[in-house]
Amino acid sequence: MTGKRSVFWLAALAFIVPVAAGAQAPSPYDIFARARAFWSAQIYPSYLAYDVVVRVDEGASPKTERYASEYDATDNTVWVDSVSDYEIAHPVKVKGFNFGILGLVASKPLPPVDFLGVPMLAPTFSFGMAPFVPAAAAAGRDSAQVVAAVRAQFHDPNPRTQSASGQTLPPGLHQIGSVTAFKRDYRVALLGIESIGGRPCYHLALSPLRDAKSYRLRELWVDERTYATAQLREALNFVNGPGTGVPWTVRFTQVGGAQYIASESADAPMSYRGLLYRHASVAFEDLHRQTLPPPAMLVPPTSDLVMNEPSTP
Repeated sequence: MTGKRSVFWLAALAFIVPVAAGAQAPSPYDIFARARAFWSAQIYPSYLAYDVVVRVDEGASPKTERYASEYDATDNTVWVDSVSDYEIAHPVKVKGFNFGILGLVASKPLPPVDFLGVPMLAPTFSFGMAPFVPAAAAAGRDSAQVVAAVRAQFHDPNPRTQSASGQTLPPGLHQIGSVTAFKRDYRVALLGIESIGGRPCYHLALSPLRDAKSYRLRELWVDERTYATAQLREALNFVNGPGTGVPWTVRFTQVGGAQYIASESADAPMSYRGLLYRHASVAFEDLHRQTLPPPAMLVPPTSDLVMNEPSTP
């Protein structure tokens, strides 16, 4: 969900020039643009280690499993130990028997040992608010380069140097005016200002203008002062599995001066392989910098379901 032609060039400057206290609120599209610019300005360590903690309420029984994970921010890859602490403490006991016919093996289906699937998730995922930028490249950018990158992302010319038709103006020739149309991904409305974690935030409502399953954002809470994303709500989560059938609320936190996902919580019950989860959540805990890259993922996760996020749009 990169939203590549959706906002104007003030987005590039938003993280540098916040609106003064007491000033009139910017337009909803300007707030959305500035929130995207804040995401584009994030610089992450090259390597991160963290735990992904999956919690479900299965009937009246709350369950938790924790997966040791690492993230390579130089190439956007995730490593995860697919055997959680819950699986180690609760090994599955196979009942019945297996039999083979012409080399094929059949067995009685087992209950899911991974509540929602193996979480191959990065805490830096922006939910389409900004494109991926390799950590090394991001660290080497100055503010002018960030502005240029945001302009390129949104296919937005600098109105001071180009005419309305996109042609460069000759030196000394002044442009009287121009009208520019932008292809937007969402219709954006400002619902008001609400407190999230003690911070006043603009509350935006978003309606996708096309491809509702890809453009999944529905509400956004943006810090009134910094334009950091404090919270968002999306229509569905992940690529596969039960999370794709219900809306989710995502909360963010600041660690070491950068913005990360704190938690993702399902806003409705969900079912998976005959089980009903009254509530489900995913949290990123014990996040810290690593000096070495993650180990290679030599074998795929053992689960028949992997939780991951879409790479586009």
